[in-house]
Parts: sequence; C-alpha cells; structure tokens
Amino acid sequence: MRFDIDRKVGGMRIRGWILVVNFIFNAIAMYGLSRVMVQGTGWPVLTAGVLGTVVCLYFLTQPSEKIDDQ
Repeated sequence: MRFDIDRKVGGMRIRGWILVVNFIFNAIAMYGLSRVMVQGTGWPVLTAGVLGTVVCLYFLTQPSEKIDDQ
C-alpha cells in the first residue's frame, strides 16, 4: 500500500506526523518494558508499543516520490 506521505497536513508533512506517532509508540514500549522488568506484567503494553513502532517504520521507509523537492 503506497500513499503520498510527503503531503502536508496541518503544519507538517504526513512523514513528520508519523515520526511524532513513532516517538509516542517508543515511549509506550519503554513503559511496557519497565513494567515487565519491575513487576513481571506489562507484556500487552510492550507488545503494542513495539508493533506500533514497526508499523511506523514501515511507512517511514517508503521513499519520497518527489526527488526534486529534496
């Protein structure tokens, strides 16, 4: 599935918004990891954070279609 992630939405391009969401998923994964290390629970939170990060990275690895804009 490909779509234009270099299109502007709001004040940033979609690629920038995905980076923000990726940061949030990284924080969720770190919180889940801390719960797993300290209490032994938190596996669902850790899994959600890691899967969200992987999905964000999938979209961020799509090359830009407009090479002349770079």
